[in-house]
Amino acid sequence: MKTKWGENSWEEIAAMAKSGAVAVTAWGSTEQHGPMLPVDTDIHIAERLANDGARVAFQKHNVPALVLPTMPYGLALHHIRFAGTVTLQPETYVAVVADVLRCAVQHGFRRIAVVSGHGGNEPGLQLGIRKVVMEFLNTTPVRIATFAGHRDPEFAKLSREIWKNEPPEGQMGIHASRWETSETLADRPDLVRRDRMAKPTLREKAVPEWAWMTDELSPTGAFGDPTQARPDLGERIWAAWAEAVGLFIKRLWETPLTERDG
Repeated sequence: MKTKWGENSWEEIAAMAKSGAVAVTAWGSTEQHGPMLPVDTDIHIAERLANDGARVAFQKHNVPALVLPTMPYGLALHHIRFAGTVTLQPETYVAVVADVLRCAVQHGFRRIAVVSGHGGNEPGLQLGIRKVVMEFLNTTPVRIATFAGHRDPEFAKLSREIWKNEPPEGQMGIHASRWETSETLADRPDLVRRDRMAKPTLREKAVPEWAWMTDELSPTGAFGDPTQARPDLGERIWAAWAEAVGLFIKRLWETPLTERDG
């Protein structure tokens, strides 16, 4: 089975929808990741999570899944003062999310998994999802679920094992920190500028309650301590993501489409 949407013909996609396959949508972002990581970091994360998860869902759980092409632009308004960031406006993003999901439903997919590589996408994703669910509420049963990322219970368990013997970073590692640097060292080491891996001096000790721009918190756009990153940590992180997303897709596949199906 070809799990990538773009590698299938329209007839094959129609057959997958009819068979009850889960459509998986991947949502990235083109944005700065400090001086040491590429601006496509979140695109790559979204794409790999979706594809690795679909592979695990099929190979380990016999759940068919089809992954749509990754959306490269997201909600990155807070990074816009750093060169290379490309962001959509919130209203544009919500419309794009709804358009993509609507097409999947119109083609016969009744279960759609949403996987994001960028936390800033979440508000727009939830609004777009709700818009489509309401549109089809009285005509077509549909389940659209969002992978919770670090908050996913399966991933949280695996994550604790990865980090239990690792030293703390010493500051909030919310972006371009040890985590994403380790992931990149693991599978795209040629894109890491090792001479630019440095622990930044942050302007705030914690994430503020007020709406902030990244440069108001970090002069380099990075957080945490990227110097603690290692390829072996990245490999373990990627493996944990694959397992957790695979189980997420399986849970969605097992979810009844209506209360009467339960």
